[in-house]
Parts: sequence; structure tokens; C-alpha cells
Amino acid sequence: MPPTNKYSLLIATMLLTSLAWSDCLPFEEAHKHVGEVKCVTGKVVRVKQGSRGVHFLDFCDDFRLCPFTVVIFPSDLKSVGDVRQLQGRMVEIHGQVKEYDGRAEAPAPEFLRP
Repeated sequence: MPPTNKYSLLIATMLLTSLAWSDCLPFEEAHKHVGEVKCVTGKVVRVKQGSRGVHFLDFCDDFRLCPFTVVIFPSDLKSVGDVRQLQGRMVEIHGQVKEYDGRAEAPAPEFLRP
């Protein structure tokens, strides 16, 4: 089954205003809210492209130890835009928190706005 069929699409909006951050969870807390629709916030440490064009927003120096990540599938990049510009920026991710491989993630966002 292709990865995009495993997950329901997440409507994600990334806002860069500090006023909106007050209602968001820090990314370290996301694992406590799997299955819930939440706002998660954090600084994007790295944007990387994996196999088959999948992009990841990492919030920790060592992604393997990080409790949260954002996954963007190639089919969603057209609506999301250039995610590389998010590296080093504080962002908000709004939507359902999922679990994959033992950690929390926000899969396949429909769109991201800086």
C-alpha cells in the first residue's frame, strides 16, 4: 500500500507569529496526543529529502532520537510548496497527530504556509 493511503491527510498550517504559539504543544509533548487534532510547535532544525521524494521536517539534531517529525509525500509537495525555506524557523503544525515507528508525526500535510 502506498504511504499516502496509510494516513488520512493532515491539514497543516505553519504560522510564524509568536501570538499563535500560545495554544500549541511543544513538539516534545506530541506523543501524548496521538490520535488527537492538535497544534504542535517547534523549530525546524533540518529539512531533508528521503527516498522517492519524501521530505521530512526534523525538530532535533538527531532525528532518530526525536519524538516528533513531519512527513511530506511527493504527491503533496505541489500544494505545500518549497519546504526547504522552513529550515531554522519556528513553525506550527495543525492537525491530527499520528504514530509511526514508535514516535509521533504529522503525515502528509495538504499545505504549509510560512
